[in-house]
This record gives sequence, C-alpha cells and structure tokens, in this order.
Amino acid sequence: MNEDILLELNNLTVSLRQDKEMIPVVSGINMSISRRKIVGLVGESGCGKSMTAKSINHILPSIARVTDGRILWHEDNGSVTDLAALSEKDIRRRCGTDIAMVFQEPMSSLNPMMCIGNQIKEVLMIHKLERDPVKARQKVIQMLADVGIPEPELRYRSFPHELSGGMRQRIMIAMAMIGSPKLLIADEPTTALDVSIESQILRLIRKMCDTYSMSALIITHNMGVVSALCDYVYVMYLGTIMEQAPVGELFKNPLHPYTKGLLSSIPKIEGNPEFLSTIPGTIPMKRTTFKGCEFCLRCSDDIKKCFFEKAGLKKVNADHYVRCHVV
Repeated sequence: MNEDILLELNNLTVSLRQDKEMIPVVSGINMSISRRKIVGLVGESGCGKSMTAKSINHILPSIARVTDGRILWHEDNGSVTDLAALSEKDIRRRCGTDIAMVFQEPMSSLNPMMCIGNQIKEVLMIHKLERDPVKARQKVIQMLADVGIPEPELRYRSFPHELSGGMRQRIMIAMAMIGSPKLLIADEPTTALDVSIESQILRLIRKMCDTYSMSALIITHNMGVVSALCDYVYVMYLGTIMEQAPVGELFKNPLHPYTKGLLSSIPKIEGNPEFLSTIPGTIPMKRTTFKGCEFCLRCSDDIKKCFFEKAGLKKVNADHYVRCHVV
C-alpha cells in the first residue's frame, strides 16, 4: 500500500466482558489506511468488522474494550498519536473533524424530533467550525446540494421520516462531511437500499473522497460494493484478517478458501439460476477456543495441520497477504 499512511491498527485486540472474564472477539488486527485511499473491510455478519471500526473512535458497547494493541493516527505535521490512549474528551474533539462515521441504519441514527438541517448544523456549532448561525445554515445547504439532495433549502426543514432511505443515507453522509474529516468510516452504507440507489450512494462516496482528498474505511459483506468502490481490501473472519490485497488482485487471484467462498457466493447471470453457491456451516461462537485456523471447521481444503496450528500471514507479492497453511 501507499507509504503515505493516515491510520494504522497495530495488533489491535477487542474483548467483550462475559461472566467476569474478557473474551477476545477481534484478535491481533494489523491494518493500514493510506491518505486519499478507500479501504474495504469485508466478511460475513458477526465477524467483528463493526467492532473493529468502533474501536477507532471509542464508541464500543459498554461491555467491550480495547485490551491490546495501538490505533496510530498520523498527524499532518509528521507526529503520531495513539487514539486508543486518548481520553474520551480528546477523542470527542476528533470525532466529526478528523474522523467521521456513517452508521448502518440512518433512521435509527437521526433524531426524529429535529429537522435534518439543524442536526447537520450541530456538528459545526459543537466543534466551533462556524460560530455564525446564518453562515452555518448556508454551509449546511451547500453540503446538502453537494451530496445530491434536491431543493436543499426546502429539505433543510424536513424531518427524517419525510425522506426515503436513499435520501436519509445522503443526509448521514452530509453530516459526516460537514466537518471536513480526513477519514470517513462507513458501516454498511448501502444496507436495505435497492441496487439503483446503492449505485448512487457508492458514486457519491467516491466523489466526496476525491473532492475532499479524504480517506475512507468501508465496512461491508457485499463483495460487489468492494469491487465498485475500494482500492484495497481486508477479508475478516471471526475477528481475524484472513487475506488482504489490492482489489483487482483479490478478485483476479483469491487465495484463501474463505475469500473464494465469498466471491463464489455472488449471484451470477450465467449458470443455473436455481442454484446459489454458499459457504457450508455457520460462524461459530467466538468463545469456542481454536488451537488451529478459525475457518477450518467450514473449509473444504483443510489439512490436519489446520486443526492444531494457527497460520501466520504469508506474503504472496508486494501487497498481497494470506493466512492459510494450504496456500
């Protein structure tokens, strides 16, 4: 990946408190996000993608916490700050300015009692990015226009329930962008949207990243979203990175059986329309202890070694790594 790094996760481990003990649900994650690049984090639901992202800006559930590792933010002046070590007050100053997040379901993220214009304007006022309410309103209207909201002056006074799902998602992107963040985290940004609106939202995210020279972390289980939007991708299973590569390389030469399973699960026009390829089995409980590979119970390519020894990340070429004994 590009050496111009914005954010690094070094050996990040997130654990959940259960029966007076801490159970790791995300283990030893190493990830880099370069400036002006879009990185995908892909895997089935329940693999720890959202937990990883929420650890960056300290919005983990009350029973979860970072138990190991560092979250390194590379400042513009060349210094490095460990976000994991910041106080809640300090991380709140960065949320909305350095880092912004678009959550999975906009209807539950927006305040139903406030018009959408005032909700977006709140970001400017709280972070003191604009003290004049009139100028703040003008900036919000301009941002609404930038994200493709028709009649932004009118929509400024609209409430969330008056908007479609696609419009609400655009509002969430506008709210995230109004503070000019350096990193946008989008958690399943196209969930529950039809394919035409999904395409519009993906194009919008790419446009905003290019316009504002911004980086993005896209969390998804949809390999089509990864193909359309991302520059580099990490494949996660059960809280562990199984494969990472540039998007073109991953789709052209997938190596891990889990990655191959995700790609083969994409519906295709050709072939038998009544048959859909699936990955056998289900994601096991993380509390289950594995001496070997986390995926071995569902893998068709496993060997005896897979059940007794964890594999390390192997370097395949300059930017392609895979965690598998068979490869």
